[in-house]
Amino acid sequence: MKRILYIILLLPFFSSCGDFLDEVDQDKLVPEKTDHYAALLLYEFNYNYPIFRTVDYMTDNVVENASALTSKKFDYKTTYTWQREIEIDEDGNALSRINNAWEKMYEDVAIANYVIELVDEAIGSKEENDFVKGEAFFIRAFSYFNLLNLYGQPYDALTANVDLGVPIRDNIGVEMNYSRNTVAECYEFIEKDILKARDLILNSGIEKSVWHPTVIACDLLMSRVMLYQKKWDDAINYASQVIDETQLGYMYTHRPFISEDNKEILYSYHNTNPVFPANKSEYRPSLELVNLFSEKDKRREVYFTKIDDGTGNIAYGVNKYALNTYTTLGYNNFRTSEVYLNRAEAYAQKGETENAINDIKQLHAVRYNNVDEITYPAVAEEVLAFVLEERRKELCFEDHHRWFDLRRMSDRPEIKHVFTLVSNEGTVLGTETYTLLPDDYNYTLPIPLKERENNPLIRNNERFEKIPEVDDVVIIP
Repeated sequence: MKRILYIILLLPFFSSCGDFLDEVDQDKLVPEKTDHYAALLLYEFNYNYPIFRTVDYMTDNVVENASALTSKKFDYKTTYTWQREIEIDEDGNALSRINNAWEKMYEDVAIANYVIELVDEAIGSKEENDFVKGEAFFIRAFSYFNLLNLYGQPYDALTANVDLGVPIRDNIGVEMNYSRNTVAECYEFIEKDILKARDLILNSGIEKSVWHPTVIACDLLMSRVMLYQKKWDDAINYASQVIDETQLGYMYTHRPFISEDNKEILYSYHNTNPVFPANKSEYRPSLELVNLFSEKDKRREVYFTKIDDGTGNIAYGVNKYALNTYTTLGYNNFRTSEVYLNRAEAYAQKGETENAINDIKQLHAVRYNNVDEITYPAVAEEVLAFVLEERRKELCFEDHHRWFDLRRMSDRPEIKHVFTLVSNEGTVLGTETYTLLPDDYNYTLPIPLKERENNPLIRNNERFEKIPEVDDVVIIP
């Protein structure tokens, strides 16, 4: 299949996508056949999945390496400490790539819009055209879901009709100035796109590899969308549809968990540049997170690698991005385990504690060496907390899961991040402690500076300045 690296759009989408929407030259190809469009989607979305790269640094799953030099960890400080303007460091320097998820995701929206409008005219069978069009609807829905949960206000049923989401575009027309749609409008649009994707993929009758979305992947995404809107019954129904058609995969500690042989993997994507690489020495998984996994939980060994840093302190690295050790596919995946967690949470929210625990037990049966010593709660409030903790464990360092889950919690934890000041000679000069409050405005990212410059009419998100508690180290000569 021919790989198309660029396409020609007749009109610009957003001015921030100007580099992408370029004039034609000899290195750029106009799609003519259906498989050209299919290759375009596969390359732009799956291979170069536009994730917000420092998303885990904002969560309670990550801490700094206190002995790492300030100069080595400085570029991640604005997101690690939830600064009001994450694209400008405290020295006034621009961090050009720290907030480019907006541009990358809208680039995928532009491509999806282009495919949706024109693929019916491509050379190919109706069935293949329908499948590719369905894939484009899926990609557009997923892109808007990510945009909304990064740059839109967290969902609140009482205010969703007025809370600001993100701008919705469903065509390739010109619009240099644009406003933000509401959160409710965004979710309605996402739901409709998923249903269109599902119908087109189903009616095409075509089945492709794990690198392409399926009807089941559409149902999984819809269960997530419903969960985020607190539509518990709908979340249960869509999750159940997936569970009825799939199975959980048994986890082994001696072979890759993410592989084509694992029936739990429903859709695989994100093939370049892992978000939180295993060899990252400046920031690490928090011991609080690692210690949630008991010694009999195989995920502890599969997800993490113990690090000997020579200081005598216990530390861990993330193993989830280790090619051929953890994954032989993509870094992010739609997995059956998520729908068990989605359904368990929805059951717990409805007070159906026995159903919630039963779903967690199904997951534990393929994650633990021995489940006999696990104590399961029975009180509704404890069951919900237990399910959310299990979600944190199972999905850690995958996609945007932990940050998105924190955003939508009704009872968010207070998170503290310590940033240790270490000179280039290795001398500890002090510490700064930053706090993300439970009701913090900084759970919503700022609209990128470039976007605000190009479109002065767009409303930015209100965020707090983050002032640290400072503890200087007194050095006695």
